[in-house]
Amino acid sequence: MRTQRASSTSPSRPPTPENRSVGRILDVLDLFLDGGATYTLKDVSDALGIPKSTTHGILHAMHGKGYLTVDPETKRYAVSLRLVGRLSATPTVEILRQRARRHLERLSTTLGETTKLIAFERTHSVAIDFVDGTGPLKYAVTLGQRWPFHATGGGKLYLAQFDDERLREMLTEGPLEQITPQTVVDVDALVGEVAEVRRKGWAGQREEIHAGIAGFAAPVVDAAGKLLAALVVMGPTARVDEHADGILAALLAEAQALSVDIGALASEPDAKAVLA
Repeated sequence: MRTQRASSTSPSRPPTPENRSVGRILDVLDLFLDGGATYTLKDVSDALGIPKSTTHGILHAMHGKGYLTVDPETKRYAVSLRLVGRLSATPTVEILRQRARRHLERLSTTLGETTKLIAFERTHSVAIDFVDGTGPLKYAVTLGQRWPFHATGGGKLYLAQFDDERLREMLTEGPLEQITPQTVVDVDALVGEVAEVRRKGWAGQREEIHAGIAGFAAPVVDAAGKLLAALVVMGPTARVDEHADGILAALLAEAQALSVDIGALASEPDAKAVLA
């Protein structure tokens, strides 16, 4: 029988409970990053051979720190935008689009109107996804379509992040385009309107980009309360006016749910607080 050579170093020790816990957390992180999928508590427990009670604690902690999100309906966990942004694994816009799709579809199905996901680029709102309305008369959108901030609900949400002094500077950097007769181009009037957006937590536009078309926009925020995007509902002015209360209620609920999906820590982000 071959004898082992004596080691000059101390014999290796079994992993401590602390090391085992850290290893399990990293295993969970690897599972989400490598798989690129969503998982239930049972999925994670089965895949990694970790007891459900331990898995629950890890997932709860990672969700609490904003590294994972959880769908309140399906109880499936996914990587948050916060973590993705830190790792630069995937463009934030693409994650936003993926997470927002079901909210856009649900809004459009419920309301029958066109819904949009709007991101912000320099001086314009940009359509990064949309779902057409179901009626014969609807507002048409194309991906990448751009609108100046002052003429759209989503743009007014963006402007509402700034105090009045900075807002006036931004609005006077160049002439404001008169897109339709209803487009507000008076700086004082716009500053007053944006102040109302801050107070209400949502924004609207009425025939300011297209005659006969009106709509509302609600903020989508991250875990730090930073405005990332806007959910928008658009339709013929008469229909939007008739169903304004129902449209707003559904829109705000979906924007809050999407904020949770992308990593906001609170289960119901306060839109008014975000814009204050």
